[in-house]
Amino acid sequence: MIRITDGRYFKRIYGIPVVVDVFRATSNIVTMFMKGIEEVVPVRDVTEAFALREKGYLLFGEIDTKPIEGFDYGNSPSETFDLDLSGKKAVIKTTNGTDLILKAGDGALIGAFLNVTSLSRYLRNKEVHIFPANLKNGIATEDNEFAYALSKKIFEPGADISVNIDRARNGNGSSRLRSFGLERDIDFCLKADMTDIIPVMKGGRIVRLQ
Repeated sequence: MIRITDGRYFKRIYGIPVVVDVFRATSNIVTMFMKGIEEVVPVRDVTEAFALREKGYLLFGEIDTKPIEGFDYGNSPSETFDLDLSGKKAVIKTTNGTDLILKAGDGALIGAFLNVTSLSRYLRNKEVHIFPANLKNGIATEDNEFAYALSKKIFEPGADISVNIDRARNGNGSSRLRSFGLERDIDFCLKADMTDIIPVMKGGRIVRLQ
């Protein structure tokens, strides 16, 4: 069985939780693992992030799409892709995505178009609960289109998800990123199957699923 629940109304989990914030938190987390990161710690506030910097963590994040003052990097997966993060650890704080990941807790999988096929393969024949992060004041087209695309590929491995990607490209989240001059992130986040990596929450940290 597959359930889809608006992440803003998170209450309980049925089956394996999948958190998705396509623009841009979960895409950025997947990208960090593509670039060799060892672990990513999602945090609720910047104070916690700065405390972890003292332990050698790199800080990634944004609030309302804007970079956080004092952080090493923003929340741009297209920029993260240019980094070498081998052997490093990171913290991430975003507007919606990181709070939802923390609510979902241990066992939550991190979903993005970047890893959609490997994720669907892993989830096949399992009970699945997908949580689109959405926006504070409404749905995010791209998060819901990902949920539909993942559901299709779980049921039908060869399903065509190009229509979902096109809808995401023309949705409200894309319009918002364009208004901030972040077209490069739109293109990057909507690339399907750049990796087989599936990040998972374990012990309060996001690590690579083994």
